Amino acid sequence: MMLCGHKAVETGAACLFLMVQGQLAQATASHFLIASETGLLTIFPLVGITWTRHARHYTNRWVSALFVGVCAFFADALIHRSHYAGEFTEAALTAVAAAALSLIISFTPLGKHIDHLAESFR
Repeated sequence: MMLCGHKAVETGAACLFLMVQGQLAQATASHFLIASETGLLTIFPLVGITWTRHARHYTNRWVSALFVGVCAFFADALIHRSHYAGEFTEAALTAVAAAALSLIISFTPLGKHIDHLAESFR
């Protein structure tokens, strides 16, 4: 669960930040709920993959971040409409931000510890 849980937080944080257009002081409980839903929906496919032989891809930070980004795009597009021009602009921005956060965190001591947990999938 830890392998996927932090991905939900990363996606939720990216979604929240973009939803309020960087004005975090204006975030409401509704914004937090929507961002949480986006984060949870993002990890459903990630959890599903842990039960397959493809789970070994979680050990590669780049593939993992790419997959988080793709899942975040679809989750954000399904959960709410864009707050920016274009139907899928916010979903695309959320995907890029979630993938970037995933990569950045993978280089921290906590991220390395979590990635070490994925070694059991090899």
